[in-house]
Amino acid sequence: MKMAFIGENHLEGVEADAAFAAEHGFAGLEYNYWGDFDKLEAGTVAKMREILDRHGVGCCALGLWGWNHIATDAAERDAAHAQLNRAIDFATTLGANVFVTGGGLMPDATPEDNAAEFASVFPPFIDRVHGAGMQMAMYPVHGNSFFRSIQDYERVWDMGFDVGIKLDCANWRHAGLEYLPVLRDHGDKVYYVHIKEHVYMDGQLVSQPAAGMGDIEWGKIMAFLYEAGYEGYLSIEAHGPKWSRDPLRRRMLLLTQRYIGQFLL
Repeated sequence: MKMAFIGENHLEGVEADAAFAAEHGFAGLEYNYWGDFDKLEAGTVAKMREILDRHGVGCCALGLWGWNHIATDAAERDAAHAQLNRAIDFATTLGANVFVTGGGLMPDATPEDNAAEFASVFPPFIDRVHGAGMQMAMYPVHGNSFFRSIQDYERVWDMGFDVGIKLDCANWRHAGLEYLPVLRDHGDKVYYVHIKEHVYMDGQLVSQPAAGMGDIEWGKIMAFLYEAGYEGYLSIEAHGPKWSRDPLRRRMLLLTQRYIGQFLL
């Protein structure tokens, strides 16, 4: 397993993050895009790759969030597919290991119908991702993704699709879902891992500090990852109003690296 973190998308931030990663022994950087992804240009992505190569840091993943790939509105679906193809191209340029996106969502449809629509829409995109040498991981719980429980993944796996879980245990807990059974029962389907900490008080999320400072059961998570033979990235997500911004952001990255590092060989 290798340590990484989510990087800033603008070129100045890419440069600063890549230098920081190289200095402190992080193996990769992750990049995520939401509704403004259509404004990202190929030339910018090429410059991002040049910066990463210059610092000897890899791109562990590219994520495309929020676009509805199985929208019932034809124009919305076409727009999402155009961005999905661009994102696969850009992930290839960056040399990403994993491509992350949501499954899309038909809000008024059953879970079974959402899975069936996924099966009719996604095969060419999955083939493109695999053809570029990347794994494909689907994010759950939010952001236009019908993957709301482990059962939604199981339906897709039963259809024979090789897509994995982008596992963020803090998000699973925040959605009221158990995350340890996912690792116990389907650790081999975890293709990408986010490291994000949550602190709860009186049933409310009150802080998102460095790993080990909150309520997420990191020792058990790591035990199940080892049992599953996971050899991918552990990508730190600096999140929340305090720990996502400097000076706490860089402290959070280093403190999390130190804490999670105790479980790495």
